Amino acid sequence: MNKPQLILDAAGVLVANLSPDYWNGIHSLTGISYEKLKALFKDELRSDFWSGKVPERRFWEWLQEKAPQIDIAAAQRLLMRELKPLAAMSHLASWSQWADLHVLSNHRSEWLAPLLEPVSQYLKSVTISSSVGCCKPDPRIFNRVHTKLYESAAIVYVDDQEKNRIPASQLGWHTIIADPHEHWIEQVHFIISGTIPI
Repeated sequence: MNKPQLILDAAGVLVANLSPDYWNGIHSLTGISYEKLKALFKDELRSDFWSGKVPERRFWEWLQEKAPQIDIAAAQRLLMRELKPLAAMSHLASWSQWADLHVLSNHRSEWLAPLLEPVSQYLKSVTISSSVGCCKPDPRIFNRVHTKLYESAAIVYVDDQEKNRIPASQLGWHTIIADPHEHWIEQVHFIISGTIPI
């Protein structure tokens, strides 16, 4: 019998989201408001950046263009401080005994891969948007992960964004929203250990 397949988002699930803390930190370095920075990033760069259509250095160039006064080295240090592991990261070793673990994330490989390296032995697959050319909720990235799963097993997917549940559910995945208080961790534990059937 195949193990359950547990697919985990990264930001907001395994590591901290960059919003709002990172953008608030950039505000403290530049004086530009959080709302303005987020809106500019969304309109001008987000899609191409997370899908890997532009290189990682373009983010820092863009930030310098928006705030010529910024100390880019300080902004890069801030990024590394904000990408903190969350509680779920410490559960991967035990979860891997019950389930095959997969990561599916809208992120930059340059930023996320080093954070996953210490737990890489517990992961069956890692799919990062900047490496595959498309972002959630695009069904193509979900289909890509689906080909790596044992379809005869229970498939559980955890994400902190409601919009990403739709393409996952269409593939027959059982979806769980990662709440800010991380109560979802106990739910996953019970499901993959067989305590709670799905």
